[in-house]
Amino acid sequence: MGDSEQVIRTDSLLIPSIALGYVPFVIIVLLFYGYRSPDETLPGFEFLILSSMFLVPLLPIYALYLFKIIRRRRGDKTLTTNVAIFYIISFLVPFFWLLMYAWFAINFNGIV
Repeated sequence: MGDSEQVIRTDSLLIPSIALGYVPFVIIVLLFYGYRSPDETLPGFEFLILSSMFLVPLLPIYALYLFKIIRRRRGDKTLTTNVAIFYIISFLVPFFWLLMYAWFAINFNGIV
């Protein structure tokens, strides 16, 4: 059948993959809101605001997690360039989503 030894991965890419997929998931849900209620002016507006507000406490926690995991991988000499780029991109995509929310909240303060 195979080797009886199990390979244990200590630093999975699951959490950065979830962080990277957060923004496309929100965009897909917003598209479904548009089909569900075409008569509204801004369908899914509450979901857009809440999804961005959700990142306010989570992004600093995720940054600390990335710092910890990058530091451990550098110590183990298992940090490759591709993994480092993936970590950076997985942080920047939600960060820019948060900046978009901040820009929206500042410029359209009367609506929000």
